[in-house]
Amino acid sequence: MFKSFLILFIFSSLFVSCLKKADNKETGTKKPQMSITKKHIPIKELNKTCEEEIKNWEEYNDLKIFLNRFTNISPNDALNNALELKMLSKKIKDSIRIDILKTSAFKARLNVFENETLRLADMTHIPAITSKDVNNQVKKIINTFNYINDKINDVYTQKLYNKSLNIDSLLLIEREK
Repeated sequence: MFKSFLILFIFSSLFVSCLKKADNKETGTKKPQMSITKKHIPIKELNKTCEEEIKNWEEYNDLKIFLNRFTNISPNDALNNALELKMLSKKIKDSIRIDILKTSAFKARLNVFENETLRLADMTHIPAITSKDVNNQVKKIINTFNYINDKINDVYTQKLYNKSLNIDSLLLIEREK
């Protein structure tokens, strides 16, 4: 009786260990989560008037081209490009050349964008970072850049609206009264 239990125990333990080895082989062939490419939301486009107005703003154009890579990127690639993105966000913040965009509201959006890129750059130093954390940060970066584009569109739409109303002449008429 004891021998039969011993033999049964040995066979069952061998069987379980073989199953564990088979499971390890299957999981070893899976692609790591940090290497899986994720499709993020697209970058919002500027309207034609805005594109024409800011076509000479090199820092903005460089950042937009670079950021388009992030719409379909793996967490590893995002972390590898984080330092260059950080540098480009600093450049755009320091190089506002267009007078109509030199407002506190627009600068605040650039500050938020730079902070989000700094957070991604900091993630490169965290060994236990997960792909979910990196993907969420990439999403935040794209969203804040879209907010910048929304603001640019709004500013130029307002400018066209004011021009169409000819507000300056209306203000002069009111002052003369």
